[in-house]
Amino acid sequence: MDNPRVSVYKPNKRGAGAAVRFDLNVVKEAVFLEAARQIGEQKFDWENKVVIKLNATDIAKLLLVLEGKAKTTDLFHDTTKAPSKDALAQGAERTKNAAVNLSKSDFGYYLKASEQSAAGAVNAVSVPVSEDEGVLLRVLFERALVRMAGW
Repeated sequence: MDNPRVSVYKPNKRGAGAAVRFDLNVVKEAVFLEAARQIGEQKFDWENKVVIKLNATDIAKLLLVLEGKAKTTDLFHDTTKAPSKDALAQGAERTKNAAVNLSKSDFGYYLKASEQSAAGAVNAVSVPVSEDEGVLLRVLFERALVRMAGW
């Protein structure tokens, strides 16, 4: 398994659900979080997804919540890095900042991921994460840290 992935899909009948994917990329030494809002029955808006690169420190902070050592964690990335030239040519916007919040709830966890463009537009996606999905995330994050560090 080259790039392990954990996905959480939470569609609902009102069309207000969301989905989130976590992909380990060993080459880039990061886990990429991708989150999208529901746009139809069992359909998600992956074209307008939130994408956040999680480094080892970010992953460790998320693990504090998943292991019950903290009730919530907030990650904030202030970036001036532009998308690739190819992405800009296809209409991608520069991202001003990105944020992730993971909180323990009565029925598992609650995850919110957001990006703000340089123009000020905010794209935010929230998704509930069950206890069993939290276990999968914990295992992915623990193994990601091991592989990223080359241990």
